[in-house]
Amino acid sequence: MEVSIIIVNYKVREKLIRCIDSIKKYAPKISYEIIVVDNEPDDKLQGELKKIKDVVYAQSKSNLGYGGGNNLGVSKAKGKYLFFLNPDTLVFKNTIN
Repeated sequence: MEVSIIIVNYKVREKLIRCIDSIKKYAPKISYEIIVVDNEPDDKLQGELKKIKDVVYAQSKSNLGYGGGNNLGVSKAKGKYLFFLNPDTLVFKNTIN
């Protein structure tokens, strides 16, 4: 695994889905994984993410904040490199490469 893309979610579900869709649309040529850390108290997002192939879901026990959420994502990561991406970001062709 070359890169782990870590995204922390907190009340931005729609933006997060668009972000993931853009990653999938412009998938990098290198091996990658998408890790979503959910800082919301419920796990409703998990059901939505099950529909998207190859997304690792990590539910925090409480709102860990941005830094704590990223640390949880790092603990799940398998990539040689870490790519911290905000959920309101869209990627385009060759962005990740």
